[in-house]
Amino acid sequence: MPLYEYKCKKCGHKFEALVSMERRDEVKCEKCDSPVQRVYEGPCAFGAGCSSGSGCAGNCSGCAGCHH
Repeated sequence: MPLYEYKCKKCGHKFEALVSMERRDEVKCEKCDSPVQRVYEGPCAFGAGCSSGSGCAGNCSGCAGCHH
């Protein structure tokens, strides 16, 4: 199972969760049980760069985190 990083939309808590790809969008904040968003930091898969902290820069089409 992949390890994903999340940030709570309500309290701002950042955490990592080991979760199946099918359930990666069902994760809730481990502190307040609120909705979260996935955080994409550092380089994407296949060596293409993503912007830090703001989501994908759109130049890594092979990355599972890209939504472009």
